Amino acid sequence: MKFILLLVICFTAQSILAQDATAYENITKKFQENYNAQDVEAIFNMYTTELQESMTKEGVNQFVKGCYEQFGNLKNIIFIETTEGVYSYTAEFDKSKLSMDLQLDTNHKISTIQFL
Repeated sequence: MKFILLLVICFTAQSILAQDATAYENITKKFQENYNAQDVEAIFNMYTTELQESMTKEGVNQFVKGCYEQFGNLKNIIFIETTEGVYSYTAEFDKSKLSMDLQLDTNHKISTIQFL
């Protein structure tokens, strides 16, 4: 009986993790496309309401334009690991590589994004 319960828990956890991974993959692709197109409005709309309030559209505009001028196109986003709900990536730009941390809310909106 314990084995069956453990098996059900494993399948459920695997399904949930696969859904999260797919959501993160879709968001990183969309972010990359919008960043390279310099579509600040689309990037801003990917954020949660709380992040929109703290970043503001003008702040996102300055961030995107500044990064684009300094680093160029975002060529690739490579998954590294997940730690405590934060997905870490290597973001490869034309002129540099940066670490990127990303967290989504339950509605698949960006609640945290950092480039280091």
